[in-house]
Amino acid sequence: MKIRKALAVALSIGLAIGLFFVCQPALAQNAKVEASAKALQKKAMDEDYLATEFAKAQEKLDKALAACGTDKCSAPVRAQLHRDLGVVMIGGQIDKPKGIGHFVDAIKLDPATALDPDLRTKELDAAFADAKKKAGAGGGGAAAPAGGGGGAGGQPAGDFVHEPTEIQQIRTPIPVYVEYSGEEQLVKVIARYKGFGMTDWKPLELKKMGEKGWGGLLPCTDVQQGTTLYYIQGFNAANDPVAVGGDRNNAYKVKVTRDKVADPPHLPNQPAPTACADTGDCPPNFPGCKKAGPVVGPEQPSGKDGGEFCEEDTECKSKECKSSKCTDFEGGGDHKFRRVWVGLSVGFDYTLVPSADEVCRTNSPDPKGPAPLQPVNSSNYYCVNSNGSDYPVRPISDAERKTEAGSQNDRIVAGTSDKVSGGGAFGNIRIMAALDYALNMNVLLGARLGFVLNTYPGQAAKDDGKSFPPVHLELRGTYLIGKDALMQKLAPFVMIGGGVSTFETAVKVSVVENAYAPATGKIAKDVDAWQLAGPAFVTFGGGARVGVSERAAFMLGARVNLAFGNAFAPSAGPDVGIVYGF
Repeated sequence: MKIRKALAVALSIGLAIGLFFVCQPALAQNAKVEASAKALQKKAMDEDYLATEFAKAQEKLDKALAACGTDKCSAPVRAQLHRDLGVVMIGGQIDKPKGIGHFVDAIKLDPATALDPDLRTKELDAAFADAKKKAGAGGGGAAAPAGGGGGAGGQPAGDFVHEPTEIQQIRTPIPVYVEYSGEEQLVKVIARYKGFGMTDWKPLELKKMGEKGWGGLLPCTDVQQGTTLYYIQGFNAANDPVAVGGDRNNAYKVKVTRDKVADPPHLPNQPAPTACADTGDCPPNFPGCKKAGPVVGPEQPSGKDGGEFCEEDTECKSKECKSSKCTDFEGGGDHKFRRVWVGLSVGFDYTLVPSADEVCRTNSPDPKGPAPLQPVNSSNYYCVNSNGSDYPVRPISDAERKTEAGSQNDRIVAGTSDKVSGGGAFGNIRIMAALDYALNMNVLLGARLGFVLNTYPGQAAKDDGKSFPPVHLELRGTYLIGKDALMQKLAPFVMIGGGVSTFETAVKVSVVENAYAPATGKIAKDVDAWQLAGPAFVTFGGGARVGVSERAAFMLGARVNLAFGNAFAPSAGPDVGIVYGF
């Protein structure tokens, strides 16, 4: 028994040692295969895919999957390889169905598999979500075989006779030529295309070629490595689509490669187009790409004019497609500019007042006659004391009428005082609310309503009907200088307007009057002479509009006013405010 036990133990130990030496090379070999597969995966995605070398990326991933087989790499590693191969197939526009198949295989191998956040796009997210549903339902179709390239598939049929280009070199225009022999009378044919990396379809209007033909070239800048898709639409005189060749879900496909094409495609009776220069740009919004540099100036709007047939907002200049028709373009690239603008502003007047004599005396030469009615000066000056009361006092009292010296008006000594020498003086302050409507990106029409400060304080001019309430009523037009000026950060402007308002300016004058009792001599005093101009006026000016956003801007300017009516007076001053658009 002891001998048997010893033999059993020895046999077990020997078997364990044998298994160790047999399995150890296999384990080491599997680790080596997995490391090699990961290295191929890294090169495929970090180098080839980001450089749009999709065929090379696919080749490396196929090689890694073939090396891993079904048991030489862990399930998570094989899942990542299938996931990345799906990204290349879909992101490179090689074969979307096969790409989704790889996503399904990845999810089945490792349900925790997720897309690389640095490579995600809307299209990949949608495809991955679709694959999750198929994997959950147990479907998803057969996986793409290792090393499979995936063709572009069959080309669609339609109302046009068309032989699509099968392959074209990168950055080389793709010729599109169709013929139509249907019953409808076509006036326009459009090819809608989407190159690699493009999120929206772009329109290209084909030119009439011969009796039945229409042709054009898809722009070289949109021909990137991968697959370019397009479909055709023909329109009648009513701008209705009456003929088609393919559609968005079943478009013509052109493989785009970096290699030269042996037999370059071309339009009938025309030479093959040549490649445009490599500017270093890459497809828009493509992961890992860097922008070529800043764009100088506002981007010019492109697309269809108002009233033309459309399927998406992006096809229209206005960026708005309603009932299959583009709305009218209002300027400003992708932004609709604000039509209605409200604002608040403040203005200050510096007025040139005329010289005049006897600016305070009124037309009452008889001290015992009726109360004074009007100033004798022709420049509409009215005088007040420092406390704002009328000078000379109104009405004349009975006591003043009976004195030898007469009323205060009659006591003013003529010829030696009561004069304005002319010049400039600070005038009114205007606080105004504004409402403007933009006819386009340069022209605005509007009105301002405001309150006027620093105005004439007396009563005599009001009684005589020679003053105006302290309000400002103005109609005006503003022209902003420059292209799409309403959307710019800085735009010069000029304005012109007119209306009614208070234009009143005070200057100090010295007055000498005889004493109430003549024997006591003369009295000198200072009073304020107010010139009351207007109330009608015209105004013009200019300045700069400083935008702080597409809705708000500061208006920094100056204006000149020409007031006329009761009297004429020119004035000028700053006019600043802020506006807000709706």
